[in-house]
Order: sequence, then structure tokens, then C-alpha cells
Amino acid sequence: MGEIRYLANRDLWKHDVLGRLVAAARANAGLWLMVKERAMEMRALKSELGRSGVGARDMDHLFPTSLTPTITELTEELVSTIFGNCPPEVRSDAQTALLLAAETELDGDTNEPT
Repeated sequence: MGEIRYLANRDLWKHDVLGRLVAAARANAGLWLMVKERAMEMRALKSELGRSGVGARDMDHLFPTSLTPTITELTEELVSTIFGNCPPEVRSDAQTALLLAAETELDGDTNEPT
């Protein structure tokens, strides 16, 4: 996995740290595949919720099973591996960045000719 060996401060909005986290995830093919699978799972669940006309808060009740490990667990492991601990605010920002990058890549993959 790609590593961030030196980080002057842990402010995620400075020095492009979120980009580095995404790059570290992409460097680990297995981890990146799991992140993309979670992004696809979220898309499928949102689509199903839209068709059934229920709110997002009902997702856990209607779809109790999901892929494991969850995106939260994957993000926590990645951030903990790089920084040594994973505060909730860091996990949330990193999770959002990972899912956004995965969705962007998935959109790019679907637009390529086969």
C-alpha cells in the first residue's frame, strides 16, 4: 500500500492529505476494489430506495445486510495504518473522499468504449 511517511500536520484540508489518502487506497488494488464495490452498493441501494419511494433513513431497515467490511471499517483501517489513529471527523472526511473518488472512477469506466 502507498504510505504517507511524513505529515507536518494532520489538518485534512491542508497539504492535499485527502488526495494522498485516496492515492494510498488506489495503490492497494484489493482495498481499492473493495472501496469501489462499496460505492456500487451505495448506488444500488439509493436506486432501490428511489424506486420504492422511501427515505434514506429506512435503508438499514429495508436492506439489513451489506458488504463486509463496511466502507467505514475500510476507511478506519486505511487512516489508522497511515496516521496511527482515526478520529471520527477524519474518518468521515476520508470516507467521503474515498467514495467520491471511487464513484468518479466508476463513472469514467462506464463512459469508456468496450
